[in-house]
Amino acid sequence: MSAAARKSSNSDGWRVLNRPDVILAIAMTVLLLPASLIAVVQAQAVPDPAAAAAITALFVVVHAATLVSVRFPVTAFVAASLAMLALALLPGGAGIAGAPAALFPSSFAYLLCVGEVVALRTLPFGLGALGIGVLGAAVIAWTPVSTMPDDIRIGLFAGLAAMIAAAWAIGLLQRQRRQHAEERQRTRVREAIVAERMRINRDLHDVIAHSMTVMIAQADVARALIRDDPDASTRALRVVADAGREALRGMRGVVAADADAPREPVPDIETIGALVDGVRSVETDARLEVTGAPRRLEPDALIALHHAVREALTNALRHTLPSRQIVVSLEWSADGVIATVDDDGGTGQGPASPGSGLGLIGMAERVRLARGTMSAGPQLPAGWRVRIQLPYAENEAAPADGGAE
Repeated sequence: MSAAARKSSNSDGWRVLNRPDVILAIAMTVLLLPASLIAVVQAQAVPDPAAAAAITALFVVVHAATLVSVRFPVTAFVAASLAMLALALLPGGAGIAGAPAALFPSSFAYLLCVGEVVALRTLPFGLGALGIGVLGAAVIAWTPVSTMPDDIRIGLFAGLAAMIAAAWAIGLLQRQRRQHAEERQRTRVREAIVAERMRINRDLHDVIAHSMTVMIAQADVARALIRDDPDASTRALRVVADAGREALRGMRGVVAADADAPREPVPDIETIGALVDGVRSVETDARLEVTGAPRRLEPDALIALHHAVREALTNALRHTLPSRQIVVSLEWSADGVIATVDDDGGTGQGPASPGSGLGLIGMAERVRLARGTMSAGPQLPAGWRVRIQLPYAENEAAPADGGAE
């Protein structure tokens, strides 16, 4: 997982204040709303303060809709469309030179609502927004409150429809760009999963194939000589045992985060505590919480658990600034072990670090191959959580010491 991925996940929804559409919506509100209020005050056709207040309130609705549209584009578009219809048909809503109030500066914010529907929702919604926008242009051009001549009405309709179409086209372009970016990300995810599987398969084959061949050959020798030459049979069995130990060390090396990391025996549950102890410092308050009685896990599940917790701890240190708090929880439930790694976000986002940003994908793939599930995401008000659930070993009926044979 990269720092950018964590930052992006932590800034979804209303916190994405650096998105271009959010910035544009805020800029329109700051610039156009005051201009519209001045136009309302100066319009000679506004008959009374109540009508002016109603028009002002409708402009506020349109601008509010542009802000809401970044999260709920369809709802915002419907609200903005109704407000624009009221601005065009509201009695006494005529503005300067007989133009309807729907042509005051704030009305241009409606274009953003049209674009957001196209950009953030499916194409049928976008086509519906285009049709409603063009229909609205016709209503504004031929509204009864306007005293414009027919040739001006036709030109006004053509101009408004062109602006609606332009907003629709820009939204469609943004939608296509987003789809292409998502497709590139899905491709990267698929490639990362395939690469991880190939690496595991290739490394396991390279490490184990030779050892298994030697073990089978020596076992055949031991079986053949067990009566006629017990000493030779014993030597062959010793080779079998040594080859098995080497294969076990090799399997541990396959799942090491660093290809040059020393090969160690398969970890046990106690090594989770060692991982937590390893990250504890004056800058990091790390602790391990265990509930329930430990039970036996299959070796692949135990390795996946160890790898996921280690990577989650590493990410928590890498992507947060000190001081920070990290809590690792192991819950031995009826169906399996549930491990969570929570950090509080520290005192801020850590500096960007090199990497592909696909570390979570490799972790999840290892957990999946061990018949488990993994999820990761931000916490409120701050921080990150990684949750891993793995099943117990088959026919595991009673609590055990949690170690691997």
